[in-house]
Amino acid sequence: MGEELRGSPDGAGSYKTTSYAKGSPYVTHFIRAFAAAIVLLGLTATGARADLTIDLSPITPGAGNTGTMDISATTSSGFTLSAFGLELAITSIGSPTTQLQFSSPQPDPGFIYSNPNYVFAGQSFNAGNGNLPFWNLPTPGFAPVDILGGDSVATGGFVSIAEGSTVYLATVQFYIPQGTQLDQFQVSLVNGPNTYFLDQNGSPLPYTSGVPEPSTLTVVALSGLSGLFWCYWRGRKRVVSVHFSAPEK
Repeated sequence: MGEELRGSPDGAGSYKTTSYAKGSPYVTHFIRAFAAAIVLLGLTATGARADLTIDLSPITPGAGNTGTMDISATTSSGFTLSAFGLELAITSIGSPTTQLQFSSPQPDPGFIYSNPNYVFAGQSFNAGNGNLPFWNLPTPGFAPVDILGGDSVATGGFVSIAEGSTVYLATVQFYIPQGTQLDQFQVSLVNGPNTYFLDQNGSPLPYTSGVPEPSTLTVVALSGLSGLFWCYWRGRKRVVSVHFSAPEK
């Protein structure tokens, strides 16, 4: 602890003593917690810089209680792609009385591979090997709400996606039971090992799915910033007045 004395030592009055302490344990804990939050925020910011955005279109109802959704990728700076995989999941919102499902099996994959905007058009491994299915059978069997799919370049090479481009990745079909309210379900891209995008070197590309909402952690940490400095100031500095009697002459 350091002290600074201010006042007149040879007259009646008081010294004004400013003491600098190391800070209370509460302040120390607060600083450590805030530092941890900053590290996590840094990771969040790194993810937010992903240049590849995967877009899922709204479900378009079709004939025979079916519907379709298109999946596309958009980039602002360009990238190379040698292979990709997708995992989609259906989750319920509220308490629906029916269950939106992925069609099982999915329609002929030639519909995907023949699309002129398909990212691997003319170079698809699946198409070049007898129109292999793009999508696996969805699971679970009794009410399919999860599905995996993917493709790669036939030659083991890669394609280059130009800056500012949007490319078509796939179309998935749904079974929509009678009376189903589509706004009671959400279809999302699963951020896991089955969703990936590999560049020409086989390295994974960072991606985002749509525009994420601001992180709760971000809001809490930033709103606590002013509180941190206030607590730190309170812990470091306090002013006390020491009164004394003037010496007799």
